[in-house]
Amino acid sequence: MEDKIVGSLFLLIAAIFISTQYIVTAILVSNLPYTSKEAFYQSFFDAGYVLLLFSLIFFIVGILLLVRGFTQHKMNM
Repeated sequence: MEDKIVGSLFLLIAAIFISTQYIVTAILVSNLPYTSKEAFYQSFFDAGYVLLLFSLIFFIVGILLLVRGFTQHKMNM
């Protein structure tokens, strides 16, 4: 049961990190004199890879903990 809760928290943190990356990108693009899809994508990666990297790490760990929690739950039954 604990692995499921911790895995869910890791997935929540990953979602918060990726949404923060999009919010930062939107703020950066709002200061540009022109906006386009290409400018948004370019600014997305110019904002930095730290939040994107952390979100991927937390997502992978969260999925692994969820799978571990569900498999241990089935073994104990």
